[in-house]
Amino acid sequence: MSLIALAEAIDGLVETKQAFVAESENAVTVSALSAAHASELKALCEPLGWPVELFDRVGEPWVSAEAPDPGFAPYRLVIQKPASPANTLRLLSNHAFAEWLEIGHVAPRWHIARFTGSLVTGVRVIQSWEGAQEPAALPSTKSPRALVKEFGNVRRVPEDVRYWLAPALDSELFIEPAAQVWIRAASAALISCLPDEIDADNGALKFRGPPRLTLPRFDVVSDVLDHASFNTLMEVSYWLFEHEREAEMRHILLAAELARSGATAESTPTFLRQHLAHAWESAQIAYQMALSETGLDTLKVLSDLRKAVTEETAKLSDISRQLTGSVAAALATGIGLIAARVAANAPAELIAIVMLVVALYITMVISSGVQFMRLQRQLRTDWQHRLYRFLPEAEYTRMVVKPTGKAERSFVWTAWLGGVAVAVLTLACGWAVLAPTSATPTSTDVPAQSAIPFVPPPSPATDTVSATPAKPTTATVVPAPTKDSSKASPTSPPRK
Repeated sequence: MSLIALAEAIDGLVETKQAFVAESENAVTVSALSAAHASELKALCEPLGWPVELFDRVGEPWVSAEAPDPGFAPYRLVIQKPASPANTLRLLSNHAFAEWLEIGHVAPRWHIARFTGSLVTGVRVIQSWEGAQEPAALPSTKSPRALVKEFGNVRRVPEDVRYWLAPALDSELFIEPAAQVWIRAASAALISCLPDEIDADNGALKFRGPPRLTLPRFDVVSDVLDHASFNTLMEVSYWLFEHEREAEMRHILLAAELARSGATAESTPTFLRQHLAHAWESAQIAYQMALSETGLDTLKVLSDLRKAVTEETAKLSDISRQLTGSVAAALATGIGLIAARVAANAPAELIAIVMLVVALYITMVISSGVQFMRLQRQLRTDWQHRLYRFLPEAEYTRMVVKPTGKAERSFVWTAWLGGVAVAVLTLACGWAVLAPTSATPTSTDVPAQSAIPFVPPPSPATDTVSATPAKPTTATVVPAPTKDSSKASPTSPPRK
């Protein structure tokens, strides 16, 4: 195929240092070409139908149909690539592929001319120009830069390890030249994620141990991992960053096991080939033991969390009951004040003062409950990431947020209803104080009786006394008998 032949020709010239290549997203520039090599590359581009521009050593375009003159060498050939689909990076040469792996590109689909088959990594797929496989993105994980300390200006640790995580490679794909370009870049990136620290001067890999271990920097050009070692490195890296919350613990355990594995080796690939698999096995055992110990601590923390949630909900329930009782007492007091004002004309100042005190008391009870609720909510937010970050967000919501939320809503409803009731009663008392009273004193009309005339008793010295009343009626008074007369004298008949 002309495309692969062109790519192989360019890579061959670069490897033999007979040319330099610089490839962008739209064009390939091959410089320092001899006249013969320029003619060869130009002829390989003709079947593809790609626009080609040839420039001599002074930058003048070679427009002649004749072959380039060796006297005007070196030549520079600019090849215009066809437009790439969206979210796709198309590269012609393997050298440009290596440069773009170091620079980085956000396109999830990389099409490499000399790449046969496909390689699916965590966030991108690498395949041939005719490939149509779609990438499958892995979930985000912890950044290796948060685990490995770097003090130099050049960052060697990748920011996102998912670009270098892929399934185990088979032997056929492993030996392909284009795949080897990615394997070398992936080896350098993944090996830099293993140590505790990277030296700022020479890029050496440092493990704190004990004992301390220092490995030389992995050289992408000269160092290479064999098939088994590279697949082991891929599996170890995937185990390290499988779970974001556990990446830090796993990294510490693996780095400690690598430091205990042996002394300083001549090369990093040799050390990893001899000790990486055994160190990984030991780190897995240590991790399981740490999980067992962590399980006991986790149970204790969960027990304390359950106790704290129970106490908080009980406290909010007590505050709600206290508020309910206070509101009931306030309502009874207010109704009594209104009755006293209406029935007995109680002093307005006394009623106003008592109702004001009751309203302030209810306000203070509600305010203290609200402040307690806000304080507990803030404490839960502050301590969640310090003590309970091992709990998933859904579990923490189910165990803490929902129970406390129900208790808070119960208190809020009680506070609103009680506050509204006391406010309405306060307004009613104010109306009773300001409205004119109807309790005025009333007089009972008693009918006057006529005066009874007083009649004085008769005098003993007279025999008969005639009393004339004030009214025209007359009355006859019979005198009392005297001591000398033995019988009463006959009564004289009345006058006519």
